[in-house]
Amino acid sequence: MMGDKTAARKIATEVGVPVIPGTDEAIETKEEAFEWCKKNGLPVMMKASMGGGGRGMRVVRKEEDIMDAFERCSSEALTAFGDGSMFIEKLVEKARHIEV
Repeated sequence: MMGDKTAARKIATEVGVPVIPGTDEAIETKEEAFEWCKKNGLPVMMKASMGGGGRGMRVVRKEEDIMDAFERCSSEALTAFGDGSMFIEKLVEKARHIEV
């Protein structure tokens, strides 16, 4: 089940493991992606529900990029893994250390 990232998120949540805020289920349309992002804010990371290795992933920082990013990720995931379903998580960015 851990190969399916949405199932893995659900299991982690059920046993009390903290997870990054994101979609509870896989999403299948760019409209669903847009609505989730409008409700929950940007930036986000769109990720293929199945597979791995960085395929089917995109950072989205601007509202006007949501639908195109979803379509590209979903298409890439479908080609690579045979499943175009996606999930979205809030983007957690690494803080940069600045020397003074």
